Amino acid sequence: MINYYNEEEFIKAKKQKNNTLIILFIVLGVYLAFSISMVLWYLTLPYQDPTITVVKVIHHTVSVLVAIFAFVYLGIPYKRVNKYYKMNENLIFGLKETSVGSFLRYDENIQDKDGVDFKSLIFLEWNKYRKDFFERKVLVFYEKPFPELKEKQNVKFITQGNVLIQYEILQDEEFTKTGE
Repeated sequence: MINYYNEEEFIKAKKQKNNTLIILFIVLGVYLAFSISMVLWYLTLPYQDPTITVVKVIHHTVSVLVAIFAFVYLGIPYKRVNKYYKMNENLIFGLKETSVGSFLRYDENIQDKDGVDFKSLIFLEWNKYRKDFFERKVLVFYEKPFPELKEKQNVKFITQGNVLIQYEILQDEEFTKTGE
């Protein structure tokens, strides 16, 4: 079996998720230190000092900028990294399914599954319940190259949530032995 997906990718995704969280916590820590210093400066000013307005304007402006940053940062980069991490976690710990099919073609169209971009391989597979063939799309990460398969080639593949993990190119006699 050829490993299309490696566990190192899960480790990289976890590291990337932790790095994005570290950046967020550093920004929030700097903001917290800034806020404490602004409050202490405010408390040391005499009653009805004209610089009180300056302190309030600076603190409110920085607070709004940090809130906007946190909202955008959590909404775009962290959200995508977290979804990619969860997808990788599922690929390692989730239930896996083994199938055999005849390769038909590549599909370059971007498909979104749980916030992660994929492209697909299309196989012709036997449905034992309906007693008929159907086309099955097996997803591969958009950033990774397609596995090198030829048309009408029989392939045994392992998926988790319809995402390719491993595959093996079968000889014609092996394909008929599986009963499919």
